Amino acid sequence: MQIRIAGFGGQGVILAGVILGEAAAIEGLNVIQTQDYGSQSRGGHSIADVIISKEPIYDLMVTRADVLLALSQIGYNGAIESLRDDGLLIVDTGLVVTEREHVGAPFTKLAEETTGLALTVNMVALGYLVAKTGIVKKESVEEAIRRRVPKGTEEINIRAFEVGYGEGVKG
Repeated sequence: MQIRIAGFGGQGVILAGVILGEAAAIEGLNVIQTQDYGSQSRGGHSIADVIISKEPIYDLMVTRADVLLALSQIGYNGAIESLRDDGLLIVDTGLVVTEREHVGAPFTKLAEETTGLALTVNMVALGYLVAKTGIVKKESVEEAIRRRVPKGTEEINIRAFEVGYGEGVKG
């Protein structure tokens, strides 16, 4: 499965991709995770590509995304052409406007309501993606979060992930 996560700098797009890739590795799957971002630390484009497979992987980057998770309009605009025609489009419904068929939730709003931090939008959105795709187990992502987020923020990030997961299961 080829997954592209797109947004702007400061939304934690790269960390979400790293965590998803690590969760796949925890499960013994083959994974490649790459990233592309603008020179600005905040506001510029940010893309994380994750390819997960039981078989060997020969592509080094996403060629035609099976899933596009767009956390911002700039991310959507810059990445929508990479989504397969039959691919799954997941958007932050509070920030992305599209005519294309999609699923999603107001991830940024949910992050702010749940943790008080818009910074956790990446974990909310990642939870939603995992619930919708089933690409990795919830427990594997929680373990990857514990390994990868800054020390002392593990529980708040796991809480944000669980909120997004719950939204994905019910929505």
